[in-house]
Amino acid sequence: MSNQAIIELALNELADEFQNNPDEFFNEHDFHHKFFCMLYPKFKNLIHPEYPTRKRFIKERAENEKYIFGKHCFDPDTKKGVRGHYDFVIFKEEFYNEHKDALDKFDRLSNKKVDTNIDIEDMYIDFAFEFKYITSGSINVIKEVEFDIFKLNEAAEAENKYLIIFIKKIFSDKGFRQIIEPLNKLKKEQKVIEMLIFSR
Repeated sequence: MSNQAIIELALNELADEFQNNPDEFFNEHDFHHKFFCMLYPKFKNLIHPEYPTRKRFIKERAENEKYIFGKHCFDPDTKKGVRGHYDFVIFKEEFYNEHKDALDKFDRLSNKKVDTNIDIEDMYIDFAFEFKYITSGSINVIKEVEFDIFKLNEAAEAENKYLIIFIKKIFSDKGFRQIIEPLNKLKKEQKVIEMLIFSR
């Protein structure tokens, strides 16, 4: 089974578990934990949580302003903004094997160094993941999703990019519509990101 198939199977299992037992999921970290446990037996040390982005970002923007490179995102050697993090990454195996026994292992493979991998221009991440757990009908969550989309679209170091959204509908139908309609619109616009939406 391919890595892509293994990941999609795990995501479908996670979605089934959420839809069958939504009250078992209190926050986004519950999804992180279950997803990590599903994938670790296959990927082992290739999978890492909270791994830094290569580029730097400024999340704040004016009302109705679109995120753009050069204003909200910068190359790593530009001292503007800060490096973000992906919820999870899976390294490319050749990158991991190259550095796992090297003297710079900690610098290359950890998420603790502020300048991790800024000198590498090739793709060294096989999969990058962002999760979002929505439990409110507030339209502000759409702004958070838009930033995650922007961050993933700027992730030149990652070959495959996933944004996985779970919605626990404990709010009004009106609130649900004002969330799900713009989410579906954003999903249709994506060309390089696999955006998945699961609701209960």
